Amino acid sequence: MEKYIIHVPHSSLKIPRCFQKRLMVDSKYFEKENQFISDFLIDQFLPPNFSNVVKFSYSRMFCDVERYLDDSKEEMSKYGMGAIYERDSNQREFVQLDSFYKKYVIEYYYKKHHQELDQMVEQVFSVYPDCFIIDLHSFSDEFVYKMFHKRDNPDICIGINQENFDKDLLKKTIRHFHSYGYSVMVNYPYSGSIISNRYPNVKSIMIEVNKRVYSNDSLFHQFYQCMMKYYDVL
Repeated sequence: MEKYIIHVPHSSLKIPRCFQKRLMVDSKYFEKENQFISDFLIDQFLPPNFSNVVKFSYSRMFCDVERYLDDSKEEMSKYGMGAIYERDSNQREFVQLDSFYKKYVIEYYYKKHHQELDQMVEQVFSVYPDCFIIDLHSFSDEFVYKMFHKRDNPDICIGINQENFDKDLLKKTIRHFHSYGYSVMVNYPYSGSIISNRYPNVKSIMIEVNKRVYSNDSLFHQFYQCMMKYYDVL
């Protein structure tokens, strides 16, 4: 696992005070939407005592560190969900924005997070010739249909970039989740995986877990065991 970094960008529900002051919706509405949009509880499937984890500490509704800063490159910007969200999943404007605020968030949160990821990649490359990022996410059938009108979602979505994926890791990942009886699709309903801005030669794979897979205690325990075994076989 020393060659691996686990990236967790969307699990937090935390919001800073500068964002909270700008909310245009009531707290109950926001709390519900915040949890709905987040990769809720996915950080519970990290390997214990593993240090190569880069986790964003704040909600994606405040800042989405996995979006392109350039809205012309970011598909989700047409929904008002670029790096700085303008609208929620109901297409409701929920926060007051201005150019000064956006620049502040990008400079002190978005860029800082990517610098942390770059630094960890650099540390791995200083010891090993290869570095792999596991980009860990979750999603819900409800959100996918609501936003993209896609159905028939798998239990596990594997996202890859053609230029930055490792064939052996992809095969190993698919085989592992199949061995536990989970359905798997590649680049559906989501595609791609994060890389380092500074080190584009890093290998990356995204694991998007359907929330139905861990929706109760029994299923949660089963999937937890699956993920721990996955880390063992890497």
